[in-house]
Amino acid sequence: MKIEGELIVKAPINEVWTSINDPERLRRILPGCEDLHQVDDTHFTATLAVKVQFMTIRANATCELVEVVEPSRLVATMVGEATTFAGAFRTTLALDLFDEGPATRIRYEMDVNMLGRLASLGQPIVRSTTKKLADQFAANLAAQIATGNVG
Repeated sequence: MKIEGELIVKAPINEVWTSINDPERLRRILPGCEDLHQVDDTHFTATLAVKVQFMTIRANATCELVEVVEPSRLVATMVGEATTFAGAFRTTLALDLFDEGPATRIRYEMDVNMLGRLASLGQPIVRSTTKKLADQFAANLAAQIATGNVG
């Protein structure tokens, strides 16, 4: 399933780039990210908890950065297995950042594949949850930058 959208963050592109490329800052701004560890320059492990309608789905995931073009593009793959709901997922996420002066426009494209009971959630639920999480990510990122917590 392909999901795409755009966000505007009221912060310069270099501050946005710094925040999304620092594991500790990223852990604090990613909705549902309970734990994030950098294994090496391009690999990470994470524990995620995503609220989907009436339940919270927890998953352990590994992430690999497959393309990094500072400060304008980041592509990552994530593979995970749910721990509280049978199923697994694989996602490729591409972020493109555009300098809009005092703001940054972020265009995202996701290709999400789900297996097992996770797949039974259906596209409408996954799309609406993804949109909500993207909006929360933008709000968290803007709040973090506004408090000066980027350096």
